[in-house]
Amino acid sequence: MHKELPGKIIIMILAVLIMSPITKRVFSQETPSQVSNIHPDKLKSFARVYVQFEKIRDTYLPRIKSAQNVRETDDIEKEARARIAEVLKKEGLTPESYSHIVKEINADVELRAKAMRLIDEERKKS
Repeated sequence: MHKELPGKIIIMILAVLIMSPITKRVFSQETPSQVSNIHPDKLKSFARVYVQFEKIRDTYLPRIKSAQNVRETDDIEKEARARIAEVLKKEGLTPESYSHIVKEINADVELRAKAMRLIDEERKKS
């Protein structure tokens, strides 16, 4: 049973991090360009959060995979959720607003390109 649990928690954390939709769809070229109402400052905040989420994922997933029991896994997951909430709050975003930006990026080729540039810039700063 414990062997299956970390996999389920990893999936939950990835969902919380909203990494799966971003990784698979944000930067695809399949959707037509649309007019976006995302303020440039919010897009910059999104890019900073995205890069921080990558760091959180890279920090916590290995720890979850190597957790020895459910309690340890729960503690690690709680710590990761707290970091996620902290990053969002620092940038003035909520899980809902972050998700909204992801949807906008998925629907707008130009916005996606801007987001990618901002994310690349943020990665270089880190």
